[in-house]
Amino acid sequence: MPAALRRWGLLLSLLLGACASNPGTPLDDNTRAAIVTEALGQIGRPYVYGGSTPEGFDCSGLVQYSYAQAGVSLPRTTGEQLKTGKDISLSDAEPGDLLFYKLNGALHVAIYVGDGRAVHAPARGKQVIVAPVDIPYWQRSFITAVRVLR
Repeated sequence: MPAALRRWGLLLSLLLGACASNPGTPLDDNTRAAIVTEALGQIGRPYVYGGSTPEGFDCSGLVQYSYAQAGVSLPRTTGEQLKTGKDISLSDAEPGDLLFYKLNGALHVAIYVGDGRAVHAPARGKQVIVAPVDIPYWQRSFITAVRVLR
């Protein structure tokens, strides 16, 4: 193999390695504020399974919509959203971080808004709500918090 080709191969592998080791950067404070403002603006909207508009939301639809309004593209499903960043502890959560729960065998996601509260699109027959993260219902179902990376 010619030396120039080997150098290009080495350079390419270094670049790809650098990309793999840099999974992204956290969202800035303005983006986080926009996500939280949008999520809070949806309080009272109806829960609709598969819903992703103000006409009605399910949990992952609310997350995807709120992030999109702040210019951040996220996947549609809760399982895919779980993989969009890095796991953090709930005590390290900042506004805009995602909180994941296991409820009746299914994944649920909410948006942390600060002050120990999160916005949820909880279930059929309910509306988008803000709830404390420290109440027993949410505590016993908590899996992880995720900081979304760009």
